[in-house]
Amino acid sequence: MIDLAALRAVPERLERHPRVLDVACGTGILLKWLLEQVPDLDAYGVDASTDMLARASVALKGCSHAHLERVELGSDETAGLPYKSGTFDLITFTNALHYLPDSVATLAGLGRLLAPAGQLVLEDYREREQSLILKVFRWLVRRVDPRHVRTYTLAEANSLCRQAGLSVVCEKTFVVDWLCDGWALRASPATTRNI
Repeated sequence: MIDLAALRAVPERLERHPRVLDVACGTGILLKWLLEQVPDLDAYGVDASTDMLARASVALKGCSHAHLERVELGSDETAGLPYKSGTFDLITFTNALHYLPDSVATLAGLGRLLAPAGQLVLEDYREREQSLILKVFRWLVRRVDPRHVRTYTLAEANSLCRQAGLSVVCEKTFVVDWLCDGWALRASPATTRNI
């Protein structure tokens, strides 16, 4: 889903290094991969978990362009993140949309952090509709992970993006396992189409 060519073109187009933010960066594996693909990018990772950030720090050891910070995602103008509007050429947000109590406001905040031709890449999962199994699974998830709010279908995620002022550029679905399907999409600020 990530348009690597657009990231690689930033230095020539904007005369600066590309800037990437991985929201809910976890162990830092995506940031590490991005730094391998585009070595001159400035990589930022935020996560609410101190443990995950410690793991990301180990994974990104020696990467001078990597910056990690513990931050709780919010729903204000910049999604509770300590960055200025228009800062990032790419924001990734994987496997965490289901934690947002106000997903439209948070996505709108992330959209404000994008540079004019920036890209927001979302990825998450959705349980398959298997009535009894699904009910048991959702009950169990709420017991094990009380922060879990709800999952979204790809169509619902598209709608959330539109409500947040973003245009979906491309999308796909994929199989995770017998209980869940995954989806991913790339969106851009509504004023920028087909980046």
